[in-house]
Amino acid sequence: MSILEVKNLSHGFGDRAIFEDVSFRLLKGEHIGLVGANGEGKSTFMSIVTGKMLPYEGKVEWSKYVTAGYLDQHSVLAEGQSVRDVLRTAFDELFKAEARINDLYMEMAEDGADVDALMEEVGELQDRLESRDFYTLDAKIDEVARALGVMDFGMDTDVTSLSGGQRTKVLLAKLLLEKPDILLLDEPTNYLDAEHIDWLKRYLQTMRMLLSLFHTIFHSSMMLSISSIMWRINS
Repeated sequence: MSILEVKNLSHGFGDRAIFEDVSFRLLKGEHIGLVGANGEGKSTFMSIVTGKMLPYEGKVEWSKYVTAGYLDQHSVLAEGQSVRDVLRTAFDELFKAEARINDLYMEMAEDGADVDALMEEVGELQDRLESRDFYTLDAKIDEVARALGVMDFGMDTDVTSLSGGQRTKVLLAKLLLEKPDILLLDEPTNYLDAEHIDWLKRYLQTMRMLLSLFHTIFHSSMMLSISSIMWRINS
């Protein structure tokens, strides 16, 4: 099954063509590593694939009902949010489900309420919460934060006081906690120590689908360990 299909993609800047007539498919279960030196167009390619930039020519088509998670290192983090606050936003959908359950219980107390129908919806929402480990989410947050070194600079730290590297670690941890169907990663080992990279390798190997961008030399070991298919960009 094709999850992502790129057809006849061409793009460039001015007279410089970055890529021409590129076509490929990402199939269910594939882990793809895209390699190339700095300045060869890897990040531009990712921006086009995620819809942040339009190509000169070609089409990008995603399968329906697929959730894609992209590590956007330029995301805005609001002042006054702690590191833990940001990581908890990975579970916003589940918090909304919990709020809906509380509303349903309130509706049951009303005259003429269809209690059976309301209880059925409560059960469905409860199953969703339990399947996503909602009631142990703080332990899961701590596990991922510890594994990526986020705890080293404090879970109660205001995110606007973080360095660029610390901020990227927080965004990566949040993305992993969201558990999208497919991860889109651009240089995922930036700012990570060796022990954090080892943990990330093991985690990414469990992902159903993956599209990662790597610098040719510095990330070759990481690339080989998690990618089932490798492509190279040469301008």
